[in-house]
Amino acid sequence: MTGLAVAGKDQEQRPYFGDRLVQSLEYLRFKARSHSAIFASETVSRVVGEQQKYRLYIEMFPEHWRQSRKSLYKAGHFKAYSERTNEFFQLVNDQCFPLLEYWHDDPDQEFDRFAIPPMNFDLCCEEVDFSGLRISYLAGLIFYFVEDDEIWTCFSEKYGVEKEDLPSIKASPHASVWREKQNANTKPYSDLIRLVDHSTGNPWLDVTHCQYPEFFEWNKETVDWLTETYKAANQSFQNLENLDERIEGDAQNFLSELISFWNTGKIDT
Repeated sequence: MTGLAVAGKDQEQRPYFGDRLVQSLEYLRFKARSHSAIFASETVSRVVGEQQKYRLYIEMFPEHWRQSRKSLYKAGHFKAYSERTNEFFQLVNDQCFPLLEYWHDDPDQEFDRFAIPPMNFDLCCEEVDFSGLRISYLAGLIFYFVEDDEIWTCFSEKYGVEKEDLPSIKASPHASVWREKQNANTKPYSDLIRLVDHSTGNPWLDVTHCQYPEFFEWNKETVDWLTETYKAANQSFQNLENLDERIEGDAQNFLSELISFWNTGKIDT
């Protein structure tokens, strides 16, 4: 049943004998159980869902679709889907964003909707290993672990910067910290605080393991959006390299400016 409408329109892909046999057995099972309205409805829904994924496969990866010899009928690794649909899942995973991890590791799982894995550090559900974090990210954590001696010991031992030599940190950031548009001087600090706070607006950076996951639909707009935001999330971490260099050059000045931005929304010069 599945695959005929899409495959027939896109190209002449005649099923191999094994595929025809699987197709026939599927049809016989459907006929034998179709007296159940519930089963029939579920089967039609599954067929429609798989057809939609075939169309998305053709739209996103037309050359791979033309060259593919994966079965449109035989179940793949994810047993609820054909080998061809499984191939599509793998292409999305390899060329767009990580799909086949996080919750998606059960062959019996159905994911007509899917979740994405968090890329950011979780600060809410487990003890943070401060020593394993890059120094710029650690700098952003001083506002959330103000009284944690381990953070300040790190800056003291590595850069000779003492907490007592820096401005006092206010309990809450200035409202300007969350302003979308920042000037060239304040934007790196705003981006860092938003990253640590999980307030970037990027789903890959804002979701955490302890949240109930958001599920996404299989359509091109969503897949394209998640692909672009995944690239942006990786870029956010690459941007930390510039902050690392600034800290290495003058940690005292960097932390003073960062705290000033948190307290006042601007950098004291």
